[in-house]
Amino acid sequence: MLQLPLLLLKRNASPPATLPFLFAERLCRNALAFCFSNRTSFAPNSARSSSTVSTRPPLRILFCGSDHFSATSLKALHQDYLQDRRSIASIDVVAIKSKYAGRGLKTLKDVPIKSVAKELMLRVHEISTFTGWEPPNPTPGQFFNLVIAVSFGLLIPRRILFGAEYGGINVHPSLLPSYRGPAPIYHVLLNGEPFTGVTIQTLHPTRFDHGKILLQSQEVPIPQGTQYNTLHDKLAILGAEMLLRTCRERLFVPPATFVNSPYPPSEAPKIQAEIDSRIRFNEQDAREIERRCGALTTLWCKLGEPELLDRRKRVIFTQLSVWSEAKQGPVRKEFTAEGEPETIKSRMRIKPGTWHFQQTKGKIGVMLVKCRRGWIQVGGLKIEGKNLTHAGEWARSMVANARGPWMFS
Repeated sequence: MLQLPLLLLKRNASPPATLPFLFAERLCRNALAFCFSNRTSFAPNSARSSSTVSTRPPLRILFCGSDHFSATSLKALHQDYLQDRRSIASIDVVAIKSKYAGRGLKTLKDVPIKSVAKELMLRVHEISTFTGWEPPNPTPGQFFNLVIAVSFGLLIPRRILFGAEYGGINVHPSLLPSYRGPAPIYHVLLNGEPFTGVTIQTLHPTRFDHGKILLQSQEVPIPQGTQYNTLHDKLAILGAEMLLRTCRERLFVPPATFVNSPYPPSEAPKIQAEIDSRIRFNEQDAREIERRCGALTTLWCKLGEPELLDRRKRVIFTQLSVWSEAKQGPVRKEFTAEGEPETIKSRMRIKPGTWHFQQTKGKIGVMLVKCRRGWIQVGGLKIEGKNLTHAGEWARSMVANARGPWMFS
């Protein structure tokens, strides 16, 4: 089972949720169950009594997911399913149909959740749309009673949500209503947010990320220089643990209590790789470029002679970090894009996009590029038509062969 430090989880009273039932017999059955249940209130971090939870019918889950973030939650649920069938009776997985990808669209690419579900020997239903699709019964004569969507990408229609006894819930990697949308982790990194978190919400039948909040984590700090994968994995584990608590304690069972979130609404739209990964040295400072590389892994720009814009080549940068003169030493430049030694006077007029080779204690040295403010150190460099190379080696070769003046733009 996933282990995490104890969380302070916020819960505030709100009006009872409506019962989303389609069929009259299901409505009557659940009304009787509610009348005779001994449901008690509880404080943050407290659990409902095991006797109360154990008397409820086990969950029959329809899990909708796609990527590695959702796979973490699926594995956690499956572990609970193996340990206690009284809590979870079945899990079926809905995945987006495999699509052809790559050059020429010749490679059939599966979403990660599909292979994970098969490894766990769970039944998988592949769809491209919910139109005309009806969820099968997990066992004869029984229906799914809970829909769980984690990083799925399709809006689950009203008829499926209301056909489930407990409706649907979602794991979202932000402190809603901040960063609603498909790319919250990217945007908190791009915007340099100091913290983020995870929210468990109900599924809204017509809008993404507009459900009622059942559970919300403490603020998760984002240290400077955090990489996307590091934050993604941390939030995936946190989300899985919160999902387990939500299911074990049946926080979605009416009358549910909801969280009044203090965070402001904002959006996290889908990332446009070609636009968002473009470096503009004359507009961006070194810290912003470092953040963008941490979120998107690779960035790109153009390289060539300043006067020959039509002959510039595309360049991909990897492993970008701010060069701190206080910690790593002053920038001592033997060569500039203008082809002259640096002086104090010339240092004041260095143009953004100018690159320099910096000799360090290591044998290779490093390449630095001037930004609107500060210098960025480049780890890897791939020029259009060539292989990825160490940026320091490329810069040293350019200096040794007196090639230039070339600039990045």
